[in-house]
Amino acid sequence: MIMKKKVMIVEDNKDLLESMDMLLSEYFEVTPAVDGEDALEKLQDVKPDIIVSDIMMPRIDGYQLLKAIRENAEWKKIPIILLTALGQDENLIQGYELGADDYLVKPIRAQVLISRINNILKKQEFLSKIYSTDLDQKTALPVKDPILAMIDSLVIRKYQFKNFNIPDLASDMGMSYAKLETAVKEKAGLTPVKYINEIKLVKAKELLQNQDTPIKEIAFYLGFKSLSYFGKCYKNKYGSTPSVKKEGK
Repeated sequence: MIMKKKVMIVEDNKDLLESMDMLLSEYFEVTPAVDGEDALEKLQDVKPDIIVSDIMMPRIDGYQLLKAIRENAEWKKIPIILLTALGQDENLIQGYELGADDYLVKPIRAQVLISRINNILKKQEFLSKIYSTDLDQKTALPVKDPILAMIDSLVIRKYQFKNFNIPDLASDMGMSYAKLETAVKEKAGLTPVKYINEIKLVKAKELLQNQDTPIKEIAFYLGFKSLSYFGKCYKNKYGSTPSVKKEGK
């Protein structure tokens, strides 16, 4: 029997909460909460796979709830969809800056909500498979200088392979861009960009060997901007294209 995914609905409008509970219960295991305070209390006993929360609520509103969840080590990775009657950019920006995964503007179509929930859960499951294992000893980069090890950790754990640049990396390491570039060239014989590509390609090889995941998805989640560029980099390093490697599993 396939276990239903757990969804927490946080909504202070009683009629809407009951309606959403009834609607989603056909597809998910639902935990209703009447506001943010109620949600935080229930999170002590129930860990949902995703939270769908209204923004404008008494006691603890959706933004405060989102902030509290993102600051809690146990809950911070739970995806959150915010529901709002407000569509202004400033409201969307505030939610995204606090770590919202998606927004839906009321009134909400049932199938749209279900589709958004399923899409986020699917991505979450894929990401958990990708990042559940770090670079192991068989595929680890040969040099483990402390500076290079710190780069590895930031790229893999904090940035999850994408959405960052070298100045971001240098700042997190407490170094200037020039100092970081000099250090990586001295220790690895590569520019920071090429060294980071090495980290990604090592992980790509691991994923192609151990998971039945489309090559396009692997390239995207490792931060490569195009499938053709990923293929070129992979072939330059390993002598064969990712498709050849995958077929040889």
